[in-house]
Amino acid sequence: MYIEKKRIGGNLYNYLKISVRVGNKIKTKTIAYLGKDPISKSALKKAMMRIPLQKIEEMKKELKNQSSDINKQFLSEDQLKELNRIKSEFNKKITTLDEKIIEDMFRDFKTFYIYNTNAIEGNRITLPETNLLLNQNKTPEGRDLREIYDHINEKEAFDIILKNKPAITNDFIIKLHSILLKNIDKRVGGFRLHNVRVFGASFETTPAEYVKADMLILSRWYKQNKKRLHPLILASIFHEKFERIHPFYDGNGRTGRMLINLILIQNGFPPLIIENKKMRYYYDTLSTAHKSDLTKIDAKLYKPIVDFCYNQFISTYQRIFSKWG
Repeated sequence: MYIEKKRIGGNLYNYLKISVRVGNKIKTKTIAYLGKDPISKSALKKAMMRIPLQKIEEMKKELKNQSSDINKQFLSEDQLKELNRIKSEFNKKITTLDEKIIEDMFRDFKTFYIYNTNAIEGNRITLPETNLLLNQNKTPEGRDLREIYDHINEKEAFDIILKNKPAITNDFIIKLHSILLKNIDKRVGGFRLHNVRVFGASFETTPAEYVKADMLILSRWYKQNKKRLHPLILASIFHEKFERIHPFYDGNGRTGRMLINLILIQNGFPPLIIENKKMRYYYDTLSTAHKSDLTKIDAKLYKPIVDFCYNQFISTYQRIFSKWG
């Protein structure tokens, strides 16, 4: 620790600071304001004694973490460059293509996305039937109403996030879930109040009495990391933590995958599709990450789900968005 003096106007002011070495650079952080200069030795000693040693060590650790590029623990420099190349190319399409072409491009995406995200949950509507339902208003025969509403609700929800790009808050997550479960399940409008078990899962969901608390923890984690993590990495890790909490009785997977795309869209990236044919690997990567702490980012445990989402992102772009314009 050391004292830094700053001249403001005609006065000198004292600040208590810490410094840490990160590679070849020295990073500093202000711990406390000590008042005008001069400051007596006794006043300085009292000020330093008021700051717990544990807090100082935690601040040093935080400073080191903020100074390092955590993104390279998950994706290579080439992968990060490819993501930014796609972002640039995608935004050029959005700003230069005719509005009707952009509408058709996203209609193409929504058809594939909605088919896949609902197929993961057991919806039997085929891809050709999805096209008929969403784009030609023709109801497929032999499908129950829940399957129909699954698709209609997904389209409504995606159109909202694409148009409004709403902030990710717990209130919005509850609203998004209510749209996705409209005419399907009456248990909407808030987080679940009872325990649930995910059939075949290797993890335990958050106990009902702690769901609100865990969602607040997730909200704080998101705010702390949304500028630190690359949007794709942020979305991948957020998705796992959300699915582990499992804040609703039903519709957690559909809500979570929609939130992945909201994070990407908010940051100028095209959305992705998690393919139904990749479902088993998708669940395996989530299961690996479920072993992590809810508040932390364990690169070893989260790398599989980040890699998976990266590959699905690249696949989606090449299959759909790259073909337009």
